[in-house]
Amino acid sequence: MENKTGKYFKCAIGEIVLVVIGILIALQINNWNQSQKEKQIETQYLNNIVRDLNEQLNSIDIQMQMEQSYYEAASYLIEDYNKDHMFTLDSIFYKRASFLTYRKTFVITDPTYTDLISSGKISNLKNQVNKDQILNYYQELERIEKIIQNNNSLLIDQHYIEAFLKFGYNYVNLFEEYGESFSKFPGHLTIPNYETDIQEISKSIILKDESKLALLNAITFRQILALVHYEHMINAKSDTKSLIEKLEQE
Repeated sequence: MENKTGKYFKCAIGEIVLVVIGILIALQINNWNQSQKEKQIETQYLNNIVRDLNEQLNSIDIQMQMEQSYYEAASYLIEDYNKDHMFTLDSIFYKRASFLTYRKTFVITDPTYTDLISSGKISNLKNQVNKDQILNYYQELERIEKIIQNNNSLLIDQHYIEAFLKFGYNYVNLFEEYGESFSKFPGHLTIPNYETDIQEISKSIILKDESKLALLNAITFRQILALVHYEHMINAKSDTKSLIEKLEQE
């Protein structure tokens, strides 16, 4: 009986050990599967962020092209004035000067980042270095977006446009430039026809010394603003490429 009891306990203990080992193995497998799922999710998010960053590069290039166009338009007007301290009030002058009233809104391409932040899924990014770089990148991009947005609204819309309109606006040249586009409007929309005397009044205002000074200052300011925005884009482009390279190595 004692031998049978001893064997029974040994068998029972052995079975318990096997059960415990089985549970531990199952837990290990489950943890491994969970880790793999989390890694797949993280990889998918990183791939989506890289996709967004490549689209961001396209947006940055477009912004750079526009800012360069503004800079060149302003440079043309400044160089023209510096030749004989007079503006050449021809169609090119009005086209370039009016072009400077436009501005390009910088757009951030961040659907994946927005999803991570708004849903609280940012924790899915396990690599703390990657997470910090992504957070810092988009925070800096948001800062640049606000700078350009504020400059467009406060400095271009309220400063340059106001200064330009104050000295007269030759709509005739604009309609000559964009006549084909305006011709597509419904027939009841007609192009305003300014009389020659109104155009001459506009020119006489611009040719006054105080007007030339104010307008030249506004154009120069617009040129500097385009240059500042362009430099922001250069930095953003460099940061974007660096982050893409870093994430693609993961």
